[in-house]
Amino acid sequence: MWQDPFTLTIALSREGSAKGQLYLDDGETFGFEQGEYVWRSFDFVSNTKGGVLRSTNRASAQSEATAAVTPYSDDNAWAKAIAHIQVERLVVLGMKKQPKAVTVAGQSVEWTWEAGAASNGKKQGAASKLIVKSPGLSVVGGWEVKFE
Repeated sequence: MWQDPFTLTIALSREGSAKGQLYLDDGETFGFEQGEYVWRSFDFVSNTKGGVLRSTNRASAQSEATAAVTPYSDDNAWAKAIAHIQVERLVVLGMKKQPKAVTVAGQSVEWTWEAGAASNGKKQGAASKLIVKSPGLSVVGGWEVKFE
C-alpha cells in the first residue's frame, strides 16, 4: 500500500479552516529513529477570495509536540523512496461557495463542484463538495493550493 496515491479529505470548521497531519515511515524498521520518515502538516485557511491549502514539514516546526522527535529532511532516504507518491485527489467539504478557479503553483487544475451546505451555514443536509482531480502534489514536499 505504501505505493498507492492518497486522497486528502478536508472538512472545514464553522470558521472555514481545517488542520491535519500525515505521518509515513516504512513500517518495518527503526529508521524513523534516524529521521527516516515523512510527517506533513496540512492547513486550510479561508480568505476573502476563497481559501488556501498548504502542506508543510511538520517535524521541523518548533513545538513541544515535536521536541522529542528526531527532525527529518524532505530528502531523507525514506522520503526519496516515496517521492513519486502523489495526492491523487483533494476533497474539500463545506465551502461557502463554488470557486471560480483552483490553482497549484499558478496553474489551473481540474475540479468539480457539488452544491450543498456550507460549514458555517444553517442549511441542513450534505456538505458542499469540491473535488480536485490529479493536482500533481507530492506527499513529501511542501505545496500550496489556492481556491479563488
